[in-house]
Amino acid sequence: MQKQTITIFFFLILPILRCQSQQLVSPDAHIASMRWQARWITAKENPYHFGVYHFRKSFSLNNIPSQFVIHISADNRYRLFVNGNYITDGPQISDTHHWRFESLDVARFLKAGTNVIAVQVVNWSDVAPVYIMGKRTALIVQGDDATSSVVNTDTSWKYVTNTAVTPIVFKPGDASIFYQYYAAGPMEKVNGAEYPWGWESATFDDQAWKEPTATETGAPFGVTGFGDATWDLVPRSIPLMEYRYQAGGVIRRSESISLSSRKFPITIPAGTTCSILLDQQQLTTAYPELIVSKGKGGQIKAIYAEALFDDIKNKGHRDSINGKSIHGVYDIFQPDGATGRKFTTLSFRTFRYVQFNITTGNEPLILEQFGSWFTGYPFQKKASFAASDTSLSKVFDIGWHTARLCAYETYVDCPYWERLQYVGDTRIQALVSYYVAGDDRLARNALEQIHWSLSYDGLTYSRYPSSLAQYIPNYSLVWVTMVHDYFMYRNDPAFVKSFLPGIRMVLEHFEQYVTKDKMMTEQPYWDFFDHTFPTHKIVQESSTKTLTTNSLFYAYTLDMAAELFAYYNEPQLAQKYSQLSEQLKGAVKQQTWDANRQLYADTPDKKHFSMHSNIMAVLSGVIPKEDQHAFVKRIVDAKDIIPTTLYFDFYLARAMNQAQAGDLYLNLLSKWKELISLGLSTFPEGHPRSECHAWSASPNYEMLATFAGVQPSTPGFKSVQIRPLMQSLDKVQGSIPHWAGNLQVDFIKEGNQLTGKVILPHDISGKLEWNGKTIELKSGENKISIK
Repeated sequence: MQKQTITIFFFLILPILRCQSQQLVSPDAHIASMRWQARWITAKENPYHFGVYHFRKSFSLNNIPSQFVIHISADNRYRLFVNGNYITDGPQISDTHHWRFESLDVARFLKAGTNVIAVQVVNWSDVAPVYIMGKRTALIVQGDDATSSVVNTDTSWKYVTNTAVTPIVFKPGDASIFYQYYAAGPMEKVNGAEYPWGWESATFDDQAWKEPTATETGAPFGVTGFGDATWDLVPRSIPLMEYRYQAGGVIRRSESISLSSRKFPITIPAGTTCSILLDQQQLTTAYPELIVSKGKGGQIKAIYAEALFDDIKNKGHRDSINGKSIHGVYDIFQPDGATGRKFTTLSFRTFRYVQFNITTGNEPLILEQFGSWFTGYPFQKKASFAASDTSLSKVFDIGWHTARLCAYETYVDCPYWERLQYVGDTRIQALVSYYVAGDDRLARNALEQIHWSLSYDGLTYSRYPSSLAQYIPNYSLVWVTMVHDYFMYRNDPAFVKSFLPGIRMVLEHFEQYVTKDKMMTEQPYWDFFDHTFPTHKIVQESSTKTLTTNSLFYAYTLDMAAELFAYYNEPQLAQKYSQLSEQLKGAVKQQTWDANRQLYADTPDKKHFSMHSNIMAVLSGVIPKEDQHAFVKRIVDAKDIIPTTLYFDFYLARAMNQAQAGDLYLNLLSKWKELISLGLSTFPEGHPRSECHAWSASPNYEMLATFAGVQPSTPGFKSVQIRPLMQSLDKVQGSIPHWAGNLQVDFIKEGNQLTGKVILPHDISGKLEWNGKTIELKSGENKISIK
């Protein structure tokens, strides 16, 4: 086999029919409170089966209006064009009782005369991504006023079924993904000969298209009063996603074809079977865009991977391709032989590497261009962090890239494999968002959605939105801690108060699993604590069937809940939760402390010991404050106890912060530095599957909270505690986008002396703690010099 490894640089060609100008507006009250005139429309084909549909509406305008607002939604997903200009994808991912719609001012894309609104709707049906909670194929567009109501969906619209697209479904037992759990939805096979090319353009001939079926009128949430709406419509609560073109990286390898040119186009001769491997050089989430000419009778298989594998499924250094092959999900594109055909996908793909496996028929295929459109939640990096250990800056940058790729219309655990908003990941992601972007909108959305998943027995889903119910009971407690985090870091007491009834339900659920000796049992469903912590095995080998981990995490959460209920003037509940927390902690002290090992066991039998139980002993206050530093060091130094993964390292880092053990946290970050040394551009899940996992971005929060020392000291972050833990660092600089303005610290440590400055936002005060000394901080600039 002929194999050639060369590098070809891709040059940016701005494609037609793409526009980044997106005009999201806030809907007027009548749109959210009155039944719409527009009707949901659907295809005449079975609306419950997989299908891709194109809808169009032509209308005339005498003049270009100053404003032309439309409200649009679809099930499962839509892609909107106006006069051939791409506007956005939607709707915002949610459930059918809170089905989102976008309000968009599209006036700038209109013209005097004939105009066309074109919408692509996909219904993945029973092969949908797990995060999709749709019902059936449907589209609705409602004009905001008399002028724009000309586009209200009804039977005057036209549609066609796109028979060119069929789903490629990947299941956990699929060898191409090494039998891993996959939940992000199908890939696509696209037959170019059947595709309605140019369907979105204003000049496309749609005379042969069909009349859709019109069903019920649009019903905003709470309007009907009868529960008869298929979709309860709710306005979009977050910005539109970022949509930015990026060049296609470099070609690293070709097989069975010789590539002499270092630029496009690339011609693949007729009768050829070959492959071309491209390297984006960092992981991305994007809509791939491949432009081809000719090639009728051929096929292009585009395989997407986070990394390459050697023969024994090891990844090694991520930059290395020698002796490695690609494995992953894939799309198949079949050209129709025409010029300038542009293949893209229905949903975004996650990749660093893309390999094109190409087969040509009787005519050559020309690869004109490959690039992609990056997409994700439009977070802006507003924080900064630097230290005398310069390698920490790289940790901060890669952590932020990880967080960005794990944020779309919800937070996602991982963009390649699942794209699900797991509560355990989401708590960490929200804290990173507060500290690095100062943007809490996606966190608010998460708090609400997880609350919506709350079941009758007091458990939230472990992940939501999700068409497949899954319960990890501990994650319901994590949701309560998320509410408390928001309570401390953001300034919206009314929003926090709305969750108090749900918090009560969650805490009452767990109370029924407190035994007579005041410890917690194993929970039903999936009692997950960390990937390394074998909950069920530990319980099976225990005569008491009670767990230190569950007992202390419940106590930890009860303390936070008590603080919330005390703040909102419910002292009886606050006292109840505080008392129960103390009882749980007292039982753990009495029943699981091992005097010989000077550690807490995982059960009263003292057969198993873990970092997890002992981390929770610190965080819940079981360990006295003055003993915490030495105790955390004992946990870290112990070699024969169950270790943490990158997920629970977040809680280990919190314990280190609480114990004022900045030196231990710096050592812990060696895990992340080692990952960087392997060439990763994002931080992984902690085992070989996912290369980009939200929970591993925790250093972007913790380095600012620990080394820079910035944390709230009162609810709403109205006052600040600054306690820099710089034991092994000489310099730390950091800035945080506090909701009241930019908060900055700049510290130099010489021996026990701290100098520098702290700048607090307007009306924000605080205290600086250093080696047992405390100084008051005022808003504005504070010069620091403490011996």
